[in-house]
Amino acid sequence: MARPLRIEYKNAYYHVMNRGAAYRDIFQHDTHRELFLELLREIHKMFGIEIHAYCLMDNHYHLLLSTPNSNLGRAMRHLNGVYTQRYNRLEKTDGPLYRGRYKAILIDADNYLLCVSRYIHLNPVEAGIVKKPADYSWSSYRQYVEEEATRTWLNINQTLGMIGQRNAKKRYRTFVEMGVDEETNAFYRKERDQAVFGVDKFIESLAGKIKEEAEIPESRLNKRSISMDDIVNIVAKTFGVEESSILTSRRGRGQKNTARAVSLYLSRKHAGLPLNQIAEYFGLNHYGSVSGIIKRFEHELCDDKKLERKVNGIVKMLYV
Repeated sequence: MARPLRIEYKNAYYHVMNRGAAYRDIFQHDTHRELFLELLREIHKMFGIEIHAYCLMDNHYHLLLSTPNSNLGRAMRHLNGVYTQRYNRLEKTDGPLYRGRYKAILIDADNYLLCVSRYIHLNPVEAGIVKKPADYSWSSYRQYVEEEATRTWLNINQTLGMIGQRNAKKRYRTFVEMGVDEETNAFYRKERDQAVFGVDKFIESLAGKIKEEAEIPESRLNKRSISMDDIVNIVAKTFGVEESSILTSRRGRGQKNTARAVSLYLSRKHAGLPLNQIAEYFGLNHYGSVSGIIKRFEHELCDDKKLERKVNGIVKMLYV
């Protein structure tokens, strides 16, 4: 079955969710949660993502985001991918952490931004974890209702502005304590997943926006716009080596060719190219060799934070 098309355009708003594979916990302790919040700060800085609300539950998360640069897929690839790498390194585990692709619901912000933020902030209450949303440490709710806002990357002003300029934080607290409204509850309880939460006029307007501004779905974009030539060129400059050294195996010389391993890894993980095509480009006899090199490199990446930062920098340059 084909994966659903991502609707991406400038200044779109999304309720983004993902959960652990087989409902396993993705946040086992506070170190994990702080790590995830640091990555939210990172995608705000690197990709310009506006973060309006968040809630980190044990086995899933909720985010309310907007994309001034029409790049949700790129930012989420970084968020989920890097978090998985660091989680595996901390817990000395391996393999995928999430059940699959994140779910992103496009939000009609003019009509439903407030309602979705309330829904997110009430998640711990609905789950029976706390009695009041302010009692839960790992959501953005306290930033909305307390005077001291410590997470500078969190955009609370737009949502609060929709509730009024005077006593906005107090009025927002009252609004949330009223509970989730019937329309929002009905939307999220529908058996069939819905891609858009908006009024009819908003939904009708999407056709024009998608035609004019929408980003090609991430999987197709990667295959079309990132070539192995691009990857090798940027990796060579980053590592200060000749491109020819990346394209040539050093087997038998007793030397580790990290730049070559990075190029193979990015060709598969970020360009999404077929293994046989990668093998041919890098002069390998069998595509199975590509899988082996990538797997060994992923272990190395989990153990070397300096290398991880360098690879993340290369990824950013590939998408500029």
